[in-house]
Amino acid sequence: MLGRNLKILRKKNNLSQEDLAGSLSVSRQAVCLWETGERTPKVSMLMSVSKIFGVSLDQIVNGKLVSQDNRPMRKKLT
Repeated sequence: MLGRNLKILRKKNNLSQEDLAGSLSVSRQAVCLWETGERTPKVSMLMSVSKIFGVSLDQIVNGKLVSQDNRPMRKKLT
């Protein structure tokens, strides 16, 4: 869910992975790995992401964002 939320935020703000990576001083590959869920960014990095996009950590991590098709995202029940 975290990776999907990062990707949605990035796309809603018309940023490429490279653009976001540059803003965070990380590689484009790092952003790609976060978005695919292969790696998880450190909390300090998530705090930077929240500042860039003007959203809370809770919104990034828990999925309280609006999806690309403007439907509210919902947490999956396991």
